[in-house]
Amino acid sequence: MAIEITPRVKIKLPGWTIITGLVLLILLIGLIAVYIYFEFSLRKMSQGLQEKDIAVAPLEKVIAEKEAELEPIDQKINDFNKLLVQHKKTIDIFLFLESICLPSVWFSEFSFSSNTREVTLFGQTDNFATLEQQIDILKQEPVLRASKITEVSVGEEGNINFTFSLLFK
Repeated sequence: MAIEITPRVKIKLPGWTIITGLVLLILLIGLIAVYIYFEFSLRKMSQGLQEKDIAVAPLEKVIAEKEAELEPIDQKINDFNKLLVQHKKTIDIFLFLESICLPSVWFSEFSFSSNTREVTLFGQTDNFATLEQQIDILKQEPVLRASKITEVSVGEEGNINFTFSLLFK
């Protein structure tokens, strides 16, 4: 009896399975490489962040000190802002008087009450006609609520002394 060796039957794999297996193997190797790269990058970034945190700590202390220095200044700015908001605007009386006064009328004294918005002017002019013209000009001004003339007198040199009381809107 002779022993016969039967040849082994070769299993033929279809081409698509071989290609699919190679593609999966390449993807697995790529995935492992990307994982190792990201892990290495993450460690490097963490180390950089720790170094920067160490470098930033003194800066945070300096910033806190500067903020403490700026707090009183901020409070002063806020207080000044409150003052500005509550400040009543007064009209520019001197420019107003300069624009409405006749050349021969001049004022020697001036008083202003911001609460009542009243201006009292003590002045002089050459004659009564000029004084009357000045009164007419004041009556036509839209910014004035009322205007009164009081204490009219003739001076030693013949000048007319008077007092105006102007009430602004």
